Amino acid sequence: MQDNTPNNFFSSNKTLLDALKDGKEEAYEYIFLKYYTNLYSYAFRILNNESDTKECIQSTFCHLWDIRKSLNINDSLKSYLYRSVYNGCIDIIRKKRVLEKYEEKGFLDIYMYGVVQNPEAEIKLQGSETRKAVQNSINSLPERCREIFIRCRVMGYSHAEIASSLNISVKTVENQMTIALTKLREKLKNFILF
Repeated sequence: MQDNTPNNFFSSNKTLLDALKDGKEEAYEYIFLKYYTNLYSYAFRILNNESDTKECIQSTFCHLWDIRKSLNINDSLKSYLYRSVYNGCIDIIRKKRVLEKYEEKGFLDIYMYGVVQNPEAEIKLQGSETRKAVQNSINSLPERCREIFIRCRVMGYSHAEIASSLNISVKTVENQMTIALTKLREKLKNFILF
């Protein structure tokens, strides 16, 4: 479908939502093109799985089209879409029982905890100094400490799995995680917005 609608036509949230409610495909396409990439990135960081991420984003946009006539957004469309993607991710996680795994491990990573629990924080973090500070702080961890932190908090491995794969004790993994979290909390204490 070719979009002949000028970009500024949908500059107002109300105009865009009215066009969507009226079933105008160009409004739907505009929303899709404007938000797809960032929503995909957000969902992928939660799910860490390409197939699940695609499923979540597709479901979100299909649902948006299906309910367009009764759509009632009190906040911004952007916030609505992020909340929808967040809810979709949680549904997928629950179906796969990964949520229990995260809860058992005490999923407390500063960045991921904030993103998963607060989609609005993700909007604030996009392109912000906070995101750079988080990434720089993780990158500044000692090599072994950083590797263990990433395997545990980003990749979702258990302490036992990490210990086995790195040929170290579980106690060493626990100690390195304590060091990582302590250093990150200290380095990021001025950036925590959530």
